Amino acid sequence: MKLKIAYCVGHFPYQSETYLLNQLKELIDEGHDVTIFSWGKSDIAPKHALLNEYDMLSKTIERPHIPRNIFKRSIKAVYLLLAHLPYSLPLLKTLNFFKYGKYAANLQFFYDAIPFIGKSTFDIVHCQFGPNGIKAINYREIGLLKGKLITSFHGFDVNDKDFLSWPTHFSRKGLYKDLIPICEAFTVSSQFTKRTVEALGIPSSKIVILPVGLDTSKFRKQRYTANAKSVIVTVSRLIAAKGLKYSISAIKILQSKYPDIKYYIVGEGVLRKQLEKQINTLQLQDHIFLVGAATQEQVIGFYDKAQVFVLSGIVADDGEVETQGLVVQEAQSMELPVVISNAGGLPEGMVEGVTGFVVPQKDPQAIADKVDVLLSNSDLREKMGHAGRQYVITNFDNKVQHKKLMQLYREVISS
Repeated sequence: MKLKIAYCVGHFPYQSETYLLNQLKELIDEGHDVTIFSWGKSDIAPKHALLNEYDMLSKTIERPHIPRNIFKRSIKAVYLLLAHLPYSLPLLKTLNFFKYGKYAANLQFFYDAIPFIGKSTFDIVHCQFGPNGIKAINYREIGLLKGKLITSFHGFDVNDKDFLSWPTHFSRKGLYKDLIPICEAFTVSSQFTKRTVEALGIPSSKIVILPVGLDTSKFRKQRYTANAKSVIVTVSRLIAAKGLKYSISAIKILQSKYPDIKYYIVGEGVLRKQLEKQINTLQLQDHIFLVGAATQEQVIGFYDKAQVFVLSGIVADDGEVETQGLVVQEAQSMELPVVISNAGGLPEGMVEGVTGFVVPQKDPQAIADKVDVLLSNSDLREKMGHAGRQYVITNFDNKVQHKKLMQLYREVISS
């Protein structure tokens, strides 16, 4: 049975959410009618090949640009209302600031609702990140969205302390409590996230563990000749939760034994200047490279020339922590042994001592020790690399996860 699916996201495409592209790819391959609802494109999103290959932008409906100036915003809202007169009643309902508070008063609800005009009925409404689930309730209340609702939690929406304690602009106290009776199911990527979501009051019976997957036929080792250099790679945003300052310090420890060591950090973020300063202070400019944002294809190239993958994640001061860490599975699929910290759901995505090593958080010496073991033992690297790829194929391949997702969709529809 082919389904009509609404896929509600934030910015699309977004640089660090390639797993969403992979999930969409499988749905489109199977012939389902997918409509992507987005706030707009991210300014720093690289052009991933899947976007063009599957013409995903043609399936995307973006929210109209919201002017910062409240006068211009109001004038544009009047124009949009007149342009959609047959839907004036639901649009006028978005202005009920008694019920929706600031979300209505600043016209954000009005603008958010525009993409759903004339596109209201779906078999499944799949919301990525908790706030989009909350918004979906609002769209349902004003009559612009129909369909069985599923919400997927991914990270900040369950871990960020400031976000969870902030008086929500959706005007819904308790944040997720209103989702519980309406949402048919909630998906999480790990046992760690499930425990976190349960602590927010969501019943265990409604939570489904569904890790995000990857295309293992694409994330496949290409370079089979020995690499004479000592090359380490990390793929992550440059934010506190990734613990990059600890892996950078570990490279300083390794430098004397491996004078040719190279460490590539692939990703962009708010800590770039801070990390650049650390690299300069440690005099590691010739050894550590902040590559910036990259396409999926470019990321594969960095995996392919590396010998070891490192992700030294931590629980950040704001509560953010890795819930799965898909890059850990990507690296293993590329036959790279991994060295990761014991933060959040990271250890659930590998096999300790078989596909890599788990070290304590914030411990550069422990990171350096395990990387040293791997750099100095090519046989161990190869053995762990082979084991890692088989582990990911069995547990995280897109096809495997897609079957689980479709089973969930069918169960939700039949209920």
